[in-house]
Parts: sequence; C-alpha cells; structure tokens
Amino acid sequence: MDELDLEAKAGGNDHGHKRSDLDLEKAAGQVFQGGECDNGDKRSAVETDEDDEEEFGPERIFEIYRKDWLMMWGRSGARPFEAETEFPPMRYTDIPVPPSNARPGDTMVVFFVKVTQISGDFQWPLDVHGFVAVRDSLDNKRNYLFRRGRDNCQTLTSPQDSLLELTGPSRAILLWDEPVFEIDLKVKDKGSSSSEDDKILCLDFFGYNNICYKGSLSYTRTEVVSSKHSTVEFRFAHLKRSVEATIMARISKGSANFSARFTACNTSIGEDVVLLDTRGQEVSVGKDGEVTLQRRVVVVEEKAQLVLGIKAEQLGDTAESSTMVEKKFGFYAKSALRNEGYFHIGSSSLHILVAWSLLP
Repeated sequence: MDELDLEAKAGGNDHGHKRSDLDLEKAAGQVFQGGECDNGDKRSAVETDEDDEEEFGPERIFEIYRKDWLMMWGRSGARPFEAETEFPPMRYTDIPVPPSNARPGDTMVVFFVKVTQISGDFQWPLDVHGFVAVRDSLDNKRNYLFRRGRDNCQTLTSPQDSLLELTGPSRAILLWDEPVFEIDLKVKDKGSSSSEDDKILCLDFFGYNNICYKGSLSYTRTEVVSSKHSTVEFRFAHLKRSVEATIMARISKGSANFSARFTACNTSIGEDVVLLDTRGQEVSVGKDGEVTLQRRVVVVEEKAQLVLGIKAEQLGDTAESSTMVEKKFGFYAKSALRNEGYFHIGSSSLHILVAWSLLP
C-alpha cells in the first residue's frame, strides 16, 4: 500500500479535466438500436420534443419507452421491467485463474446527479423520493444509483444543496452496448398521506452512445435533462480498459464517535466520487464494526491509481475538544485480490479494504 500526494498524482495527468471538453460526435436513433453518430442523447421510439411532452405528458412518453423495452427484453414475462440487476461486485476477486472472458473493459462512473432548477410549481425545500437507475447490456436490468421510498425522502434545501445522495451502482456499469439512464423522481405532498398527491419532479430517460467514441482516453461528460418541472444534471465518465474496485471500511479499534467524508478518485480522470458524507453526524456502524458507506463500488483504469480520501472529525463536547484528521491512500489498479490500509483518529482505527475484480 502506497500513500500518495494527491495533488502530485492526480494533477500530474495533463489530460484529466481537459478531456471533459472533448467535442465528441453524438449518436442518433432509437434507445435500443444503434444509429449514425450525430446525437448522443437517445430517447424513446417516438421522437419527442417540448410540444410532444405538453401533448402526451411525461407519463405517456415513459410508458412508450417501457413498452419498447418489454418488446425487446421482456416478452412472455421473461424479464420484468422493474427487475434489479442480480450480478454482484467482486465476481473474480478470489478466483486464482479467472475465465477467459474476464478482462478489463470500458465502464462508466457516475460522479453526481443534481437538481439544478425547479419550475414555479415547486419551492425549496423539496422532499424527494423515487429512483435513478442505469441499464447496461450485461443483463439489461436496473442498476440503481438512487432509490428512496416516500417514507424516506431526501430533503433538497436549495440549489446549493440539491445533490442526490447516491447509493449505487451495486456493480460496475459496463459499456458494451449503449447504457440507458432512467429517472423517476417525485416531490412528496406534505399535506397528504397519499402518494397520488405527489407531483412529478422528473420522469425521463436517456442513453449514452459509447459505441461512437473511438478514442483511447477516458473522458468526462455532463448531461442535462430538462423537463416542464425541473432540470437535472448528470456528471459521468467513460473509462477505457478499467477494472472494478469495491471499498470497505471497518472499525478495528475504538468507537464510531466521529464524522467522516470518504471519497474515491481515479487518477486518470481526477474527479471525486463521494462514498460517504455524514455531514457532521456520527458514522453508522454495523454489528461487526463495518462502516456503512453510501457507495462502495467504483471503477479504475487498469494503468491508473485509485486514491481514497478520508476526512474525519472526532466528535467532542466542544469545538476545542474535537480532532480533525485527513489522509489519502493510493492503490495501483489490480485484476484481483485486495489492498488494505489503516486510518487512525483519536483512539479509533479504521481498517480500509479494496477488493479488485476483472469484468464483467
């Protein structure tokens, strides 16, 4: 395990942030069928614009998309539309000789999903529930990024505090064929006990045409989904020849009397994925001492490094009695097995474990 100077390592790659401005060709066509590379934002089988949304409504447009999906993948009930991916992470972590089809591959990492604007129908704060998911061609099932029930809403307080608290993906998002994002977010009506009174914040879908990108470098991309009620921004990256990393943290000594922020950064891109942010509250710990991370699966280019950042504050009775500790760990990408490291804050110790796996 090697500790890194993050500024030296992450900043030393001169094509990190600059690649987000690549003028890529976009793809047009259907959600489930490829097309000419001139429009990367792919919608339902019916071409939709603002007039269509006014005429049909988001429910009707999404229903057309759902029927298209069922015709392609769910005939005779073989695969329910709502089915969640069943493939776990770490599939080849402990396999000495992986199968011949296990290898590094192109993947997607999602940095954030943010509600940037709302219509006059809404006012901050918003109690948001619903889901955001991605489908890839490993099984064409939902890989959830965000999922909350009506009784467990996330409160978005303002445009400056409107990042969804992502909890996925549960495994690496593969870029074999074109992945599709699905968004179904609602705002809870605080004056009603019925979900039927909740209003749609965003009900939409879009695809990313990774097939049209023939470059050898990973790059970042921002996708903006605008609707009658809101604007939602997605920030993600296309990673070339990458492997999967699953991160775990366990308290090996002491107590959980500290707040923490965990981040993961692929040095080939240089942007952070937030794994946990307790926002000044005590970390949540299971019976075995395992810290409950909000996200734990990331992807790393096979020749890059994974940088884990931890910033923790021991919670004292007063500001003077609190202790702040910050540390970064660097791990070179591997095809299997594990890396480990230790983080100390006050009398407590955290055991950090990274499990590597080839794809799919």
